[in-house]
Order: sequence, then structure tokens, then C-alpha cells
Amino acid sequence: MTTLGDSLVRAAARWPEKTALVFEGRRWRFVEWNRQANRAAHAFAARGIAAGDRVAFLTWNLPEQVIAFFGLLKLGAVPVPINYRLAANEVRYIVEDCGARILVFEDKLRAAIQSLDGGPERIVVEGAAEGGENTWADFIAPAAEHEPAGGPGPDDTAFIMYTSGTTGRPKGVMRSHRAELAGGDIMAEVCGFTHDDRIIDNKPLFHIAQLQLQLLPFVARGATNVMTRGFDVPETLALVESERLTCLHGVPTQLVEMMQADLSGHDLSSLQCGFFGGQNLADDVTRKCVALFPGRFLNVYGSTEALTVTTCDYRRHPDRLGSVGPAAPGMEVRVLRAGAAPGAVEDLAGPGEVGELICRGPSLMSGYFGLPERTASALAGGWYHTGDAAHAEADGFVTVLGRMDHTIKTGGENVHPSEVENLLFTHPAVADAAVVGLPSTRWGQAVVAAIRPGDPALTPEALDAFCRESPDLARYKRPRRYIFLDEIPSNSTGKVERERLKQLLAERFDGPLP
Repeated sequence: MTTLGDSLVRAAARWPEKTALVFEGRRWRFVEWNRQANRAAHAFAARGIAAGDRVAFLTWNLPEQVIAFFGLLKLGAVPVPINYRLAANEVRYIVEDCGARILVFEDKLRAAIQSLDGGPERIVVEGAAEGGENTWADFIAPAAEHEPAGGPGPDDTAFIMYTSGTTGRPKGVMRSHRAELAGGDIMAEVCGFTHDDRIIDNKPLFHIAQLQLQLLPFVARGATNVMTRGFDVPETLALVESERLTCLHGVPTQLVEMMQADLSGHDLSSLQCGFFGGQNLADDVTRKCVALFPGRFLNVYGSTEALTVTTCDYRRHPDRLGSVGPAAPGMEVRVLRAGAAPGAVEDLAGPGEVGELICRGPSLMSGYFGLPERTASALAGGWYHTGDAAHAEADGFVTVLGRMDHTIKTGGENVHPSEVENLLFTHPAVADAAVVGLPSTRWGQAVVAAIRPGDPALTPEALDAFCRESPDLARYKRPRRYIFLDEIPSNSTGKVERERLKQLLAERFDGPLP
């Protein structure tokens, strides 16, 4: 098994009748999923899609998406899943940046592609075709079910996943087949995934955790994926009972919601392994989760660029709450001294000293699509430089403190201040603006904008309406608070002093924002 497409072929051969995928009452055996993926491969090939060509996806979690995904993997073509929460111009940027030849989209998300002038061929899922579009059903209907010829090599790009990262513009992370299989093996080892496990895929497939650390490793092990369109607490609890789910992942926001729900009326005894990542959980929520998952409950630290980097099983280390643990199997981690020169991977911080976390191992990305200089910087010295501030103890346990570059993590999503600031600067009544993240009980961090108004009639309500209506900013990126200031703190070169600004704004609130 050297490619991701091989993993589905192998599962179909070894466990043809095993339930592979469940979605809204429908079930696919591995042999059926593989046949449908073959049909998708032939349908794409008939449209001229070949190895290396990009095909973009803008859908909620749907079976057509994962069927098409594996079909493209078998061809050596490159799927590009797009965040369906992005604004129209943000979607256009990714489609154009990756050079997608086909766009598969859900009819409910049609508004997000209206700014595409011409562009790639379009295939619509769960809706009627318009203009020169095709429906998915018509697209795949004439295709054959046999295995497609050819295919990729292990070091070819399997897919591209865009991440906001640290520059304000999304970067396309190129993931090879070899790195993905290695990352899946690492995740399976730390979580104990087996052929008999059943997991719920209720987070979007454009995210690292759902696609790369759950769906793909489960296919490789012939385990069962139960997929939903999105996250909903009652639906999740009902599926744990009806499908006897054994594994569950949640971003912190979702786990908080689950622990606030009344669980007493549900049979959750099948659950064994739980895991989360992205940001820390409050200690009381962590302890409730530890009680819910008798096998493992892990904090998994990683990124789209590196997959699983460190893990901490709080069932086995209840005294290390908040830590992301030591390096995962096969991975190496270091903390560079703050101010270390680029590529100076031996300039290490001492135990407990804060610096930048770097890592290396078999699951690292190939690079950023079309960005060789950014790739060279991120992988300087053969290590991935995460940009995260952290400290490590003498025993190797790591604590991550946040972004060194002030990227805001809200509800599991990355928001760079410049994305929001650039929009605010276009408002005629804004003289100056700066955006920071402040603690939030629900979102981990909330986006907060400091505004120096140029017009005394400007109101927070007007700014919020401006952000809501903009095609350049996703709804989750808009500020939750607008604070008007006479001056925004900056240094002698005019750069915003963000830590000072955070302290200034935090004084306006009595504890974390809701």
C-alpha cells in the first residue's frame, strides 16, 4: 500500500462486505465505495483530468465528495477541498490560485461562487444544473466501474489543503501520499484505531482533523466512517447510540457544548477514544471528557503542514492538563530560543523557556503550492517551523502558548488580523484599525477590533453590518466586539503593539468574552 487510492482498493479486497461509510441512513460497503470511486475516476478522466490536475470542492460533508476524492486519488489528480464558510472572493482566490480545472460544488453554496467569472467546469451536487453545468448524477452515470489504469507514485501530491496560516492570504499545503499514510499510521498508533472502530465525521472535510486524521486512517484499516453534514449535539449523541460509535473527535467549542448537554438519557457506553486539538480545554471540561472516554482522551497538537506532532493522553497523565505532551511516534520536536536565526535549529531554548516549536518526521508537507520561498522558510534546516510559541519540560512534555505572530484561533479556525484589518481600512469612516484575539469561553478566542474613527458618527453596529455584508470576509472572521479608541498603541516604526493592545482591551471586560 503506497498511495491513498491503494488503501481503498485494499479495504475493498480484504473486507468487501464490511460497512465502510454511513450517511443519513444510507450505507456503503467497501466494495461499493471502491466501485463508485472507480466510476468517478473514469468520469473525471473523460473530462480530460489527468495526473497533477486540480479539482476543487465546495460542499458540506457529502458521500459524493468522498467518492470523488478517492476517484481523483486513483488518477493521480489533486483534490482541493475549500472551506465552505469563506466569502465569495476568498473562494475565488483559492480556485484561481490552485488553477482548478473542475469545481464540484453544492447547490446550497451557489452564492459563494457567483464572483467566479468563467473559470473551471462546474459540477453541482444536490441541485439542478444551470447554464453549462452538469449534475453529479449525470456526470458519473456513464462511467465504468473497473480500476483505472496508471496512478500516482507515493511522493506525488495527493491533495492540496488551504490554510490561513500566518500571512493573511491562504496557502495551499501540498500533501503527498507517502506523508498522508505515515500521518495516518501515527494517529492510529496514538489513538489505538482498529478495524472494529466506528467514528463520526461531523467536522468539515476541509480541515486537517476530519480528513487527514480520521477519515483516511479509518479507510486504511477497514474501519467505519459515519458521516454527517456538520456538527450537531443531539445528532451526535443519537448516532453514538444507534451506530455504537467507539471514537469521537471534537474541537474544544464542540466538546464544551457536549459537556453542557444532558447526557443522562443516552447510552454512550460504546465510546472508548476521544481526542481534540486546536486550543486547550478548560480543566473542568477536560475531566468530564476523561470520564466519558474510558480508553483514551487525548490532546492532539498538529497542523495541516505536519499532521500529528505531539499528543497527551489525559487518562494516563491527569496531572498534565493543558500540556500537549511529548512527540508523537516517529516525530521529533524542539523549541528554538526566541530570536534564533532562521534555520538555526540547534539554538534551543532551555527547559521551561518560551520559544518557537519546530518539528520533523515522515508526515511533513511537501511544501506550499506555488510558494517556493515560503516553503524554504517554513522548512528551513529540514524542520517545520510552526510559528507557535511553546516551552518544553526536561521530560519532553510540551505546552503550547499560542501564535508567535498573533494569528487568532477562534472556534477551531485561523484568522489572521490582517484579513480583518484590510477590510476595516476600506470603510470611509475608519481612520485606523487593529485586530487581536481575546479569550472567549465559547470560541477559545474572539476576534476584537480596535477602531480609531475618522467620523464621530461611526457606530459599532454600522461596522458590524459592513463586515457581515462584505464578500471579502467570512462570517466567522468578523469582529465580535468593536472598541473605539483615541489612539491605537504602536511602536516607533508604526507597527501595532498587539500585546499592549490586548491588555488595553482586556481591561474593558470583566473576564473572558462569551
